[in-house]
Amino acid sequence: MKRNEIVLLLILALVQFTNVVDFMIVMPLGPVLKNLWGISSTQFSRIVSVFSIGAFISSMACLAYVDRFDRKKVLLIVYAGFTLGTFLCGLSQNYNQLLGARFLTGLFGGIGGSTILSMVGDYVAPQRRGQAMGILMTGFALASVLGIPGGLWLAGHYQWHTPFIVLASLCTVIFVLAIFIVPSFTGHLKNGILKRTAYQIIVSVFTNVNMRWALLLSSLLMMSHFSIIPFLTDFATYNLGVNYKTDVPLVYIVGGLLTVVCSPLAGKLSDKYGRLLIFTILSFLSFIPLLALPNLFTNNLWIIIPVFSTLFVFSGSRMVVGSAQITSTSTSQERGSFLIINSSIQQLSTGIIAAVGGAIVNNDEAKRVLNYPVLGVIGVVLAVGAWLAFRKVKINV
Repeated sequence: MKRNEIVLLLILALVQFTNVVDFMIVMPLGPVLKNLWGISSTQFSRIVSVFSIGAFISSMACLAYVDRFDRKKVLLIVYAGFTLGTFLCGLSQNYNQLLGARFLTGLFGGIGGSTILSMVGDYVAPQRRGQAMGILMTGFALASVLGIPGGLWLAGHYQWHTPFIVLASLCTVIFVLAIFIVPSFTGHLKNGILKRTAYQIIVSVFTNVNMRWALLLSSLLMMSHFSIIPFLTDFATYNLGVNYKTDVPLVYIVGGLLTVVCSPLAGKLSDKYGRLLIFTILSFLSFIPLLALPNLFTNNLWIIIPVFSTLFVFSGSRMVVGSAQITSTSTSQERGSFLIINSSIQQLSTGIIAAVGGAIVNNDEAKRVLNYPVLGVIGVVLAVGAWLAFRKVKINV
């Protein structure tokens, strides 16, 4: 890849890193928040899902305007709001305050993710887009290696809200870097601004058969990937007896390090051998963690870490190839609005699967997670659906 492309992708990966850490750090904090406020698994799942609901609402509200402006300006505005929301999460004093702060953070977080994907689609040629997505997805891997274990360590050794304050401070630094490093993105405006209403955009997207398949793929991918994730830490802590302060962070570190290597590799392989082939292989390999993880019964880390790592490697790499395919279904002029809809669908899907998970699982008196294997089976069914949808999606540019 070109040097300027790599520099941009690294900055965007850092933005993605903070976005992912902010979203995912809540899930490992489940045991702490439940003990602190006496909330149930269902109430906790609302803290997870409300972020996605906020992202869905803001995405739909901005749908008609996102392609009318320099993408850099859009990114800076929403990232500033995201940073503020993260600070407010750290300042929350009770369940309702955190619920509101998570909603506010989601309002900005969802738009930021789609804006980043739009930039990649505009800046990187289609034949290198798989590799570009692999680099961008290192933000997810770094979130596992540094963000989540670091957040758990801070929460375990200080207070639960410390990770949010530290993360918001890091966001401030990255925001300043983005001002000076990220170039303007106005290429999509050269042929005139597509001034369409939100209704016209939605009709245009959903009457396009290829885009409908792409959105279905996106939804099924997210629901499959996140079917078991919200309850991983609770399951490891209460069902398996894994040490929350030391062993749980280690699990995330190992899985994240593997993802740092495997995500770019999956992107390169998809560019070389074709996305369908690599996606097919990864889809069926993702059955391993979806079925094995919820059925673990040992606290032996030599077994737990390899099984947990397969979720990061197979399911995470599958997301890389899927994102490259989805981003390639729209033209530059409509990419921002299409990816806003895609992002809103993703966020809504994540919120739905978190809510479904919260309705299915419950806790016994020892706080163990019950009915967890059911979520793994649901994840496999969704993975098969995603694979079938992927076969229908055609590349545009």
